[in-house]
Amino acid sequence: MARPLMLSGGTTLLLVALLGCEPDKAPENQVLALPKHLNTPHVSDQTTAAGLSLVLWNDDGGCKLQVGKAKPTVWMKPMAPCYFMESPGSSQVQVYRHNKTTSVVAVVGTPVKGQRCGQEVQGLVLKGGTATPSAYVMQGSVHCADQGLQNFQYDLFAN
Repeated sequence: MARPLMLSGGTTLLLVALLGCEPDKAPENQVLALPKHLNTPHVSDQTTAAGLSLVLWNDDGGCKLQVGKAKPTVWMKPMAPCYFMESPGSSQVQVYRHNKTTSVVAVVGTPVKGQRCGQEVQGLVLKGGTATPSAYVMQGSVHCADQGLQNFQYDLFAN
């Protein structure tokens, strides 16, 4: 002879709550919509170095630099999203002092697997209130923004 199922008061409430939470009978073949990448330009990183406000923009897959309040007009070689290199073990942007008048920061982009990592790194030479992208671009190795660079690498950007 079968015994009736006996439930405690808490278990009964849980079952009633679960059965009452059934969604509005969505079709079984409905696909969950994934978030899309932003189609409009948006900021991927920003900092202040050598007295300049520097902002990196992801603009339709390209990396654009904004200096101060001017419109972002300078295209960087690394593809977006791009980020400023940070000092290892710190969240501060790594600023290399090349000489008394020139500083260099580096931008990593052309993303690969990993957080804030990329295949291309380009320097920004900061001198006399201007920021100029370096002619030299490191390519081929994977660099991550939180690992920083060595001084000799910054020297390559400054030349």
